[in-house]
Amino acid sequence: MHLHALLSLLLLQVGLGAAHLHAKRAAETNATLSAYGTNSTNWPIAYGLDDGLLYITEDPNDSDFNLTPLLWNLASITGENWIANATFSNGTSAGCMYIMSEHDYAVGVLPLTRAAYVNGTVSGFALFASQLVFNNNTLLQAQFWAKSTSSSGVYGLTWTVDDSTPSGDFPVVVKATEDS
Repeated sequence: MHLHALLSLLLLQVGLGAAHLHAKRAAETNATLSAYGTNSTNWPIAYGLDDGLLYITEDPNDSDFNLTPLLWNLASITGENWIANATFSNGTSAGCMYIMSEHDYAVGVLPLTRAAYVNGTVSGFALFASQLVFNNNTLLQAQFWAKSTSSSGVYGLTWTVDDSTPSGDFPVVVKATEDS
């Protein structure tokens, strides 16, 4: 009898553990993206109001650099829609994440209605656990870099293409944290 109860508890623990792992691969809504790297530990990623590009900074409300925070709706790698959609804090849609090859592979946000007119990539971003990755021909890649700007403590978020020289100063891991 004790063996049966012990096995039942063990199976319950395994099942709960598996459910916990599955939840980590779920999509996130109203998430904040943060960068982790040599010079940025858990620094938020903000939107540049002047150019539509993404920046790594300690202060996502940096008015000197004209930045504002974004909230993200992010798909899981198990989902079908691999578009990372951004929203301003007032609920207005900002657009979707893209890689702009003609601007040294800077990462930015483009209104979805204009996405077809830009020579960039607008899809392919999703979460692998809490890390943001890009699906390039069925390979999951995380090749984000931070690039210095004219402002101290503000770095541009860039992407490094396979087999090329890094397009930034140091690599970063981009992670999502769902806001409550």
